[in-house]
Amino acid sequence: MGYGMMNLCSVALGLIGWTIPVVQLALCVCQKRGLGRLASVLSLGACGVAIWFQICYDEHLVNIGDWSALMDTIKAVRVVSLFLLITTVLLNLALVWAEGHRKEGF
Repeated sequence: MGYGMMNLCSVALGLIGWTIPVVQLALCVCQKRGLGRLASVLSLGACGVAIWFQICYDEHLVNIGDWSALMDTIKAVRVVSLFLLITTVLLNLALVWAEGHRKEGF
């Protein structure tokens, strides 16, 4: 995989990390059976791999000595990674809460 593809894969995996719990929440509201706890594992895993791709890309910039690119992007990468992580965790907490309430009959 080319180093440029790492950014695209990171975005795609981040979106997957958000999409999985949103779809599962919709299924939970419709009283349909979804993936259960596996959805949270897949979602958090996609989020983790997305952040890992960004770290690998930053390592690539360090290895080739492209300090200006690294300095230009590192703040944005830090903010977006934090936003991705917090949003994914909150979506998965909402999913776990909704599934627990669905099983209790609420």
